[in-house]
Amino acid sequence: MGQGAPETALASQRAAIDRHLAGRGRLAAECIERGPDDSCMEQPALREALALCRRHGATLLMVGLGASGQDPGFLRALSRDLRRLDLHFAVADSPEVSEATLGIMAAVAEAEDRLGVRRTPETLARRRAFYTRFTDERRARAPADRAIPSLADPRPLAENLGRGETLLRSRERAEEVAPILSEIRAAGALTLEQVANALNALGIPSARGSRWYPMQVTRIEKRLAGVG
Repeated sequence: MGQGAPETALASQRAAIDRHLAGRGRLAAECIERGPDDSCMEQPALREALALCRRHGATLLMVGLGASGQDPGFLRALSRDLRRLDLHFAVADSPEVSEATLGIMAAVAEAEDRLGVRRTPETLARRRAFYTRFTDERRARAPADRAIPSLADPRPLAENLGRGETLLRSRERAEEVAPILSEIRAAGALTLEQVANALNALGIPSARGSRWYPMQVTRIEKRLAGVG
């Protein structure tokens, strides 16, 4: 699926798609969005592409996300549609992005300002590495093997928010990270360790500014459930 552009730009987009498809498969159909990309899920070409992918059992391939890649509403809506239709998703110029990462990306984008996460080049590079590993492990898992592989990343990414957090602040933090926890769980992380490792890899700070550990995830989820 390409976005509205002059013929030279379309030629460049098709070349990017060809490079992505090399050794992977063939293009079943092409849908070109002629209008601006700020209408998110109202884009008719995207709706058509989803229907075609459903009909042919194909992967939805976009050349790039553009500004939509920073739009939580777009990312969440596309994630929901891909899950509903049971489709795979890929982006030619961002190979780390998949149907498994869209919801997490949306939650992280929403949380960056309120959690004080700094989008440094190092943080972004580690997120991309995490998304790539996460997608590869999910797709490599055999259907009969329901065990979720380890998402461990030993390198802490959390920014220091200071010490001496109060109980009220801890409850507030639980509510702040709730959407991210929900998306991580929905994407397939079942154990507390996997959730903690995902939060660390994404650069989401804990209440104390240190690494996330399984016990912290337990406490957060209990607060969200109104327990303890």
